[in-house]
Amino acid sequence: MPVVLSMSEMGSPKLAVVFALCLIACSKASDERAKPATEAPAIASKNTRTAPGLRCEPGIKPLPDRIQRGMCVAHNYQVSGSKGYGSKTSAATLKELKELGVQWVSLTPFGFMERLDEPKVHPIGNYRAGETDERMRLEIRQAKKAGLHVVLKPHLWIVDGKWRGEIGFDDERAWSQWFDSYEKWMLRYADLAQAEGVDILVVGVELRSMESKLEGRWRRLIRKARRRFEGKITYSANWDDAPSLPWWDAVDYIGIQFYPSLASTPRTDVSVIRSRIDEQLDALGVVSKARGKPVLITEVGYRSSPDALIEPHAWPERAGKIRVDHQTQTEGYRALIESIRDRPWVAGIYWWKWFTDPATTEEGPAGFSPRGKPAEAILRSAYGGNCAAPDAAP
Repeated sequence: MPVVLSMSEMGSPKLAVVFALCLIACSKASDERAKPATEAPAIASKNTRTAPGLRCEPGIKPLPDRIQRGMCVAHNYQVSGSKGYGSKTSAATLKELKELGVQWVSLTPFGFMERLDEPKVHPIGNYRAGETDERMRLEIRQAKKAGLHVVLKPHLWIVDGKWRGEIGFDDERAWSQWFDSYEKWMLRYADLAQAEGVDILVVGVELRSMESKLEGRWRRLIRKARRRFEGKITYSANWDDAPSLPWWDAVDYIGIQFYPSLASTPRTDVSVIRSRIDEQLDALGVVSKARGKPVLITEVGYRSSPDALIEPHAWPERAGKIRVDHQTQTEGYRALIESIRDRPWVAGIYWWKWFTDPATTEEGPAGFSPRGKPAEAILRSAYGGNCAAPDAAP
């Protein structure tokens, strides 16, 4: 069905084009179409290592209470967003996550840029399929009603698919103009977070090109955000940018997007995977000790595909037809969970991702979501969720 965008929603023909392109990018499913939820494999199926009648992975103990047991909940753009944030469908999903053992959810409203050198951030506005302010308010309230803590993590999307860490301008005036626009956009979410009782606000995500260059502007933004928002504040840096970011002292956590390569070839030995994770975590531990701040893994994920640990950050939508490989995903989950367990400076972990709609086709079965896959059983054990089979639950 074609997408119909009204000018009253978008504000201008130019923005209509921006958001139409975004919708195409955000809602495109992989060539390997996802099966309906009713056809998803049961966690206790013959394809898992989970004991019959249980939904947990034997041998994995719950993580220490100090670790935030998080999940990145992704808004569904499909069907005009009717099963996304704030919907009854999402409310049921939040209850499902609570039963899984999730204690914290990360919610992501997007802002948009047409290209890397556009000196302006476009808010979602009233675009009906997107993460509108009304949808965000409803979703936050639904999460809290389900007994979950909330992280609000506003995120930038470059419409042509480029990485936000490469935003750049030829002159200082454009840099200043861009940050003015970004600051205005972010402070709106600081106000929303305060009004709705959000626990943590993330003031930026993977903005490598300006982390050092605009240090003064970041410090000013954080000061302004603290005057509006009483909760904790962090910034989400790429794992390899954390050592060089100069203003960790201004935030409460060292936020990390954790996507280092853990393997060189498919079926890499698990001892090598664990060794590479330990190496990366040890480097973050040095940053944590030097800055006197705990590390919050604000996003990490592994796809159900053979190359998931070689290029963890790669989008499944861009890879064409992919062979589904749940074993690789579970190896990544198991190794990272066990690696963070005894590192007291790790404050939490948020997995990418769990869609609001269980019947989503925004990614195929080889995608990031652990829902209905063996990795879900690993999470349920690590998060201390309900391990009894549904028909055995009280």
